[in-house]
Amino acid sequence: MATDTRFYRLDAPRSARDIAGELDAELSGNPDCTVNDVASAEAPRPGALVFVGGDVFPESLQGHDGIVIGNEAALGSERLGSGGAFIRHTHPKAAFAIIAAGLVRPRSDLQDTAIHPTARIASDAVLSPGVCIGADAVIGSQCVLGPNAVIGHGVEIGDRSHIAACAVVNFAKLGRGCRIGPGSVIGEAGFGLAPGPAGLVELPHFGRVVLGDNVRLGANCTIDRGMFGDTLLRDGVKLDNLCHIAHNVDVGEHTLMAAFAGISGSVKIGRGSQFGGRVGVVDHVNIGEGARLAANASPAWDVPAGETWAGQPAQPIRSWLRELAVLKRLAAPKKRGRTEGKQEPQGD
Repeated sequence: MATDTRFYRLDAPRSARDIAGELDAELSGNPDCTVNDVASAEAPRPGALVFVGGDVFPESLQGHDGIVIGNEAALGSERLGSGGAFIRHTHPKAAFAIIAAGLVRPRSDLQDTAIHPTARIASDAVLSPGVCIGADAVIGSQCVLGPNAVIGHGVEIGDRSHIAACAVVNFAKLGRGCRIGPGSVIGEAGFGLAPGPAGLVELPHFGRVVLGDNVRLGANCTIDRGMFGDTLLRDGVKLDNLCHIAHNVDVGEHTLMAAFAGISGSVKIGRGSQFGGRVGVVDHVNIGEGARLAANASPAWDVPAGETWAGQPAQPIRSWLRELAVLKRLAAPKKRGRTEGKQEPQGD
């Protein structure tokens, strides 16, 4: 998807020649190719800057009319569009982050007034003391915003939603009837870092958070925005207090999560799944529809639909229970023999 200009502004285009010069990198292809946006390698767009993290040039980039940053092994400028360019760099992800941060910038939430004059607020919405609302934000009918709630630039809050005290919502679109608990933060950048020549480089995030209708977040939950696309919490999702959803996660309808659940980036969760307390899911895992994860479970691979898993790393619960039974038998103290501990009679 294209960068949402409600939340980000696109700076002046930059040429491949300029970018290669700033990175002190080698350039192949058209040096006059320009870009003014960013995209993922899986969904490139003309005129976008893209990076290739691995050693294989993706099929999705065939014919790309933009600039690709990649390593020597991924060199494939001959497969780009006639106007495209390939920049070779030993740390392509970090190089992309450095350039992308100057191409696409978050719109500032700094303003002179608590409620920006361009914000559109329904006449029956309730705003508590200390509320801050950014430019071009939309607050729907019968919404209630608690004390010191912060609604960022361009954010949309659906009708009948409640945003509790000290909650912060940025880079987001919320459906109708949502409930956001006190202290929750929606739309922060994900925890993305890439090694560069001079050390770690933070990866900018250009996506959004989209909540469906009747989504409920408990107190102090955190929902990170996507790196390129959206982080999705679909209709009817319910999160307990202190849950974390990382960037680009897709949470299916009516999923439940108990407190302290932590979901790593790009996880896809099927409809109606249930998570016990302190569940932790590894990135890029798929959780099937209706799956159940017991408390403290840590799945490191895909969980099939309808199954119940437990343990660390998680596995089907019957297998986990059998392992516990075996370990219990192995750990049990051995019974002493009848003569064990008795002293032999002493001779004269």
